[in-house]
Amino acid sequence: MTDLVSLSIAIVNWNVCALLRACLASLANCPGTRSGAWEIVVVDNASTDGSVAMIRGEFPDVVLIESQENLGFAAGCEVAFRRSRVPFVLLLNPDTEVPAGAIEQMLADLRSNERAAIIGSRLTNSDGSFQRAAGGAFPTIANVAWNYLFLNRLLPSRIAPPAVFLEDDSPGILELDWVSGAAMLLRRDAVGERIFDPGYFMFGEDMALCARMWRQGWKVLYSARQSILHHHGQSYRQQSSREVLATIYRGPRCFYRANHGPLSAAVYDVILFVGYLLRWVIAGILNLLRPNCGYDEMARFSRNCVAVILRSMLPG
Repeated sequence: MTDLVSLSIAIVNWNVCALLRACLASLANCPGTRSGAWEIVVVDNASTDGSVAMIRGEFPDVVLIESQENLGFAAGCEVAFRRSRVPFVLLLNPDTEVPAGAIEQMLADLRSNERAAIIGSRLTNSDGSFQRAAGGAFPTIANVAWNYLFLNRLLPSRIAPPAVFLEDDSPGILELDWVSGAAMLLRRDAVGERIFDPGYFMFGEDMALCARMWRQGWKVLYSARQSILHHHGQSYRQQSSREVLATIYRGPRCFYRANHGPLSAAVYDVILFVGYLLRWVIAGILNLLRPNCGYDEMARFSRNCVAVILRSMLPG
């Protein structure tokens, strides 16, 4: 690293070689990368799909840090974060693709908002549609029930609580409770010596970080002034271990319990259990009616979530 570097792009990879290649190729075309003003740091979590060889052979300028075990997203980001002291750090998922000008826009907006610690980007799905999980409001019993029990389809929108996930594809810059760690630009002076709570493996750590920034008097911004493509969930969908898949539930639950206590967390568990049970049944029926449309994967994922939540709810 040279004194010219002002931005470090931190990517934590685990067995998504083809997606990582596309991500790095998109970054290689950015002026900041070509000029040496930006560095790219990839922490590889013991991938077995040739990711390391691909990086070395095709992207020799990338700083590669090889872990001998799967550290998870949160700890992997910490490894990259500690490597440098640059003023801005962009956390970027390996299943993203960054169009020209997107990072420059995020940097300009964060620099111009001196009380902002974080800015997240508008995200799009693989088909180009708006990705609601780019940010939202901190979870409460009301908005979790609204989201997971299909109340948003049964009750009038005028009584809706602040949404856990973005409902509207609003333009411009907004202040949100939390933004997604898939494309999260950080101001190092605000974040401090660490990014995430070490108790998180994957999921929920972005909410916890944003909550810490709000408590310390900083702002968390969401910007729709640029869009980043996010092939959401490709890494954890490859994992057959229910323990790893469970992190999609346990991370946000850990955040919820820390902020609302055990009794409210028990209600949270029941809502999610019922919500995923409904999804399992509905997806199973849809798969019978319309096979080969992806409903089997949805049913399988929901079934695993039901099992994980039920296990957490039972004593012992």
